[in-house]
Amino acid sequence: MTKAIPRLLLPLFIFLVGLCLPGMGQGTTSQKGLAQMPASARQLIAIKVTGSKRFPEAAVAAATGLQMGAAVNDDDFKKAARRLGDMGVFTEIGYNYSYSSAGTKLELHVTDADKFIPARFEDFVWFSDTELLKRIKEHSPLFDGELPLFGRLADEVSDVLQAMLVENAIPGHVEYLRTGKAGGPVESINYHVNDVLIQVRHIEFSGAAEADVPALEAAGERLPEHEYSRSRLELLVQRQLLPVYYGRGYLKAQFGEPVPKVVKQPSAENEDGPRNQTVVDVTFAVTPGQQYKLKSLEWSGNKEFPTETLRKMVRAEPGLPANTIRLADNLKDIQKLYGSRGFMTATITPEAVFDEGAGTVAMRLDVKEGAVYHMGDLEFRGLDNSLMAKLRAAWKIRQGEVYDATYLSEYLPAAQKLLPPNLDWDVTPHATANVRDKSVDVDLIYSVKAPK
Repeated sequence: MTKAIPRLLLPLFIFLVGLCLPGMGQGTTSQKGLAQMPASARQLIAIKVTGSKRFPEAAVAAATGLQMGAAVNDDDFKKAARRLGDMGVFTEIGYNYSYSSAGTKLELHVTDADKFIPARFEDFVWFSDTELLKRIKEHSPLFDGELPLFGRLADEVSDVLQAMLVENAIPGHVEYLRTGKAGGPVESINYHVNDVLIQVRHIEFSGAAEADVPALEAAGERLPEHEYSRSRLELLVQRQLLPVYYGRGYLKAQFGEPVPKVVKQPSAENEDGPRNQTVVDVTFAVTPGQQYKLKSLEWSGNKEFPTETLRKMVRAEPGLPANTIRLADNLKDIQKLYGSRGFMTATITPEAVFDEGAGTVAMRLDVKEGAVYHMGDLEFRGLDNSLMAKLRAAWKIRQGEVYDATYLSEYLPAAQKLLPPNLDWDVTPHATANVRDKSVDVDLIYSVKAPK
C-alpha cells in the first residue's frame, strides 16, 4: 500500500454565524457581516472548543491555523473548519462566533472519530522517539501517537518525517503502510524509510546477568540478514531472546524497546559497503525478573488418554526451574498423539499460577479434545492415471475410517519410491478438516522440479 489513501468525506458543516453580542456602551450589530465591522471587532481574541473527549482545547485551536490577534472573517472560519475536517480526527464539525468592540470569539463544536490506531516508526534510527514525537507535535498539534483510519493527518506526519530526513542529509524517502493481520482490521500505520539500507552491527543487552549474555548474543545473531526494523526486532525478542529466559524459569522476563545508535551514516558513495547504508548498534534493556521453580503439573479435560500417559510425555520435574520452552515442545507431541486418534482440533491450554513468595509456579494444562474426524476424499494432482492408481493403492486409511494426522509423514516417503526415479519430484500436501461432517480431505499436489 502506498501513500495514496482515501480521504474522509467531510460531514455536513453546521455554520452558525452572525451571533452578535453587544459591546460595552454599544448597540448590537447583528445586521452587519463580520467583514464590515471595525478592525478591533474582527480581531480574534478567543477560541473555545466543545465536544472532544480526546484532544485538549489548545491542540484543536492550534490545528485550525488561526492566529490569535489576527483579523478574521467568515471565510477564515470556514477554512479552519475544513482543515480540521480534512485531518480525519472528527466526524462532525460546526462553529459559531460572537463579536464586540473587544474582538471576536470563536466556538468550535466537534465530535471525535470513533477509531484511532497507533503510528509506528519502523526504522528512523537517526532520531529518538522523543525527538520524532516532539517534532511531529509541533507541526501537527492533533497527533498524540495515534492516527485516524482516514484523513490528512497521516500524510502530515509523513511530511514532517521527510523534512527531518532532508534537514539531516539522509538520502531516504518516507513511506507508510496500513498493517494488520490477514483478513482482519487495520491495527497500525507503519512509517519506514525507503532507499536506505540499515544494518545491525552488534546487539547489546543492559541489565542481563553476565552468565546470560553469551546465550543472548547467540540468539541475537539470528536476526534475518541483520537488517534493522522494529518489527524484525520484535519478532527476534519473541522467538529468540525471550526463550533464553523462559527455558531457565524466568517466566516474566521483559525486553525494552530497541535503542539504536548510529555508528555509520548513509552515504551515496560508499567504498566499504552498499550505497546509502547506515550501520547501527542496538541495545535492549533486559529485566529478567524472578526465577520460578516448577511446583506441579495439573491436567484436566483429558478422556482419550489417561493422565499418567500424558504426564510421561512431559519432561518436567517439580523443584527444578520451570522450562516453558520444553513444555511447549512436549505439548506439541501430545497434540500429535491426539491427532493420531482422529482428534484434529484437540488443544492444550497451559495456565501458569504463580506463588511469588515461594518462587514457584503451578502449571494447569486444560485439554479440549474435540470430536473424532474420519477419512474423507483423497485426491492426487499432477500425475497421470497409472501413477495415481499406484499411489492411491498405497494409501492405507480408507474412507470413513478414523483419520490419523501422523500418517502423511509415513506415507509420503513410501509414495516417493513409487514415482519415476529419473525425475526430481516435489509434493505439496493439504489436509483439510471439515467441521460440518467431521471428515478430513487430503489433497496431494505433485510437480517435477525444473533442472538446475
